[in-house]
Amino acid sequence: MKLHKQSSMTQRRDEETLSGQNSPYLSKTPKHPRSLPRSINYLFKEQRLLFILVGILIGSTFFILQPILSRLGPPQELHPFHALTANQQRQSFQFHRTSSFGAKTGRVPVGIGRRRLRIVVTGGAGFVGSHLVDKLIDRGDEVIVIDNFFTGRKDNLVHHFRNPRFELIRHDVVEPILLEVDQIYHLACPASPVHYKYNPVKTIKTNVMGTLNMLGLAKRVGAKFLLTSTSEVYGDPLEHPQKETYWGNVNPIGERSCYDEGKRTAETLTMDYHRGAGVEVRIARIFNTYGPRMCLDDGRVVSNFVAQAIRRQPMTVYGDGKQTRSFQYVSDLVH
Repeated sequence: MKLHKQSSMTQRRDEETLSGQNSPYLSKTPKHPRSLPRSINYLFKEQRLLFILVGILIGSTFFILQPILSRLGPPQELHPFHALTANQQRQSFQFHRTSSFGAKTGRVPVGIGRRRLRIVVTGGAGFVGSHLVDKLIDRGDEVIVIDNFFTGRKDNLVHHFRNPRFELIRHDVVEPILLEVDQIYHLACPASPVHYKYNPVKTIKTNVMGTLNMLGLAKRVGAKFLLTSTSEVYGDPLEHPQKETYWGNVNPIGERSCYDEGKRTAETLTMDYHRGAGVEVRIARIFNTYGPRMCLDDGRVVSNFVAQAIRRQPMTVYGDGKQTRSFQYVSDLVH
C-alpha cells in the first residue's frame, strides 16, 4: 500500500473546514448608527447653519414689515360699486336679477344697478336694427353688429364708429359665427317686397339657416334670444285685427312665401330650441314700421307715399282703398 503525502497547504485548508463545522456561527458585532452625528456634521460644515439662520431672519423681517409698508403707501381709489354698503350691493344685485329681458328700466349709469351686457344685433345696419343699436349703446351696453349689407347701410351706424363699446362685423348669418355674448337680437332678413322678390332663395336661407345658427350660438354660450318676426306670418288674414292666437291664412307656394314661410319656420325653430334646449327666447311680430332711416324705395306703402310726396307726384292707392294696415313709428317699436 502506498501512502500519498498531502501538501501543507491542503492540510491546513482541511483543518479549517473541520474546525468551522464543529464551532458555532459567530455573528458580526452590530455597528452603532451614525446618522445623527453625520447630519450635525453636515450642518456645521462650510457654515451651512449660518446661511439657514440668515434666510429665516430675512423671511421673518419681510412678513413683519409688509403690512406696515402697505399702510404707508398712497390710498387706493375705490371703484364706485365697492364703495357701496352691503345693503346697497344686495339691492343692486336683486335689481339686476328681477329686471326683465329687454325691458325699459330708464337710463342707469354704467356700473351702478346693472351689469353691462354684451349684445349682438344681426341686421344692425338696417332700418330697425340701427335704432335698436342706438338704444342699447345709450343704455350702456356693449354692442356687436353683424350685417352683410345686402339691405343695411354703414351710414346708419357711422356715428358709433369711435365708440369703444361698439363693434361692426361684416358677416352673413347663413354661415356660423362664435361670439361670447349675453343676448342676441336677430333682425337679419330682407323685409322689403322689392328685396325678397329679387332674391327669394337668399331670403328664406337667411330666415331658416340664419335663425338656426343664431339659436345654436345662444345655446352654446347661454345667451337670451330675441327673434323679430312679422305680421306676414298671418298670410292673407281673414280676421281683423289679428290676435296672437290666430293661426293665419297662408300660402306656402306664393311669390311672397319665401319671406312669410321663412318667418314662420324661424318661429318654429325658436320655440323648438326653447322647449328642447332650454334657450330663453322672445318673439316679436313687427307690423308696418316707419321713421328716420327707412328706405324710400322698398315698395311698402308708407315709403311709397313719402317718396311720391317728395317728388310732388300723385299718391298711388292700389285696389279700392279699403285695405287696412297697422302702423307704428320706429321709436314706439324700439323703446
